[in-house]
Amino acid sequence: MPKAVALAAAPVHLPTLSYGPFRLMEAVPWLMLASAMRIIAVVVHGLVGLLAAVCSDIAIFLAFLLAARRMIELTDGKTGLGRLSFTQQLLLARKVLVPIILMTLAVCMAVAATGARWTAQNLMLGVDGIAFDQHAVIGMAWSAFLAAVMLLMVLRAEGGGDATLPTALRELWQRASCMLPAIVAVAAAHVGLSVVQGMMRVVVYAFWHVPGPPQLMRTFVFVLFVFGFASVRLWVTLAILTFALRESYRRGHAMPAPATEQA
Repeated sequence: MPKAVALAAAPVHLPTLSYGPFRLMEAVPWLMLASAMRIIAVVVHGLVGLLAAVCSDIAIFLAFLLAARRMIELTDGKTGLGRLSFTQQLLLARKVLVPIILMTLAVCMAVAATGARWTAQNLMLGVDGIAFDQHAVIGMAWSAFLAAVMLLMVLRAEGGGDATLPTALRELWQRASCMLPAIVAVAAAHVGLSVVQGMMRVVVYAFWHVPGPPQLMRTFVFVLFVFGFASVRLWVTLAILTFALRESYRRGHAMPAPATEQA
């Protein structure tokens, strides 16, 4: 057989791009966008700041979606989240985030009406706190609760079920025996990560101001510090919630039926 024909008949294997041992950093691009939007939201006030805050929450949700898909796959689960186009992901973000943000606003206004304005300000960072550090334990607990609700809404939407906020809250109540300890564990993990991040923040701050290291190295250390902790916080959150959901399914609570099965 001529050499050219043999080469044409041979199968072509294309290289596969993978994050390999750095899989925890897979959501970093979306977290980087969220971080940039967070800075704009703090520095710029008015409509631009509000739009930046919304974009930050959307970016965090897209990182959450990516990490949820990977975590389900890593635990030998099946999910169709990987087949969603970017447009479908944005539509899902609107479907999930709008009721979540409205609920957050309602809770914050109710808390602020009691005079606890500082607590209300921390609760406003509920979605943000799923990935980024917070200063109050109650804010971390609220973020853990929102992460559980978001995960249930995403899985119900993927299965073609009713993905509304009231339905997700009812399902959370039905799975409380597994999900409530998971939410407490997520909040405790956030507290622990916040303590470790606080200690590392001192080290990074000192390294940043030490004369000698090149600016590129300082920037790399800072970026690794911020987005490394954000990625770990996001993955730990989803790992705990995913395993809790699997345990709930194992105990007999059915998963949301796909749309094809409901028809």
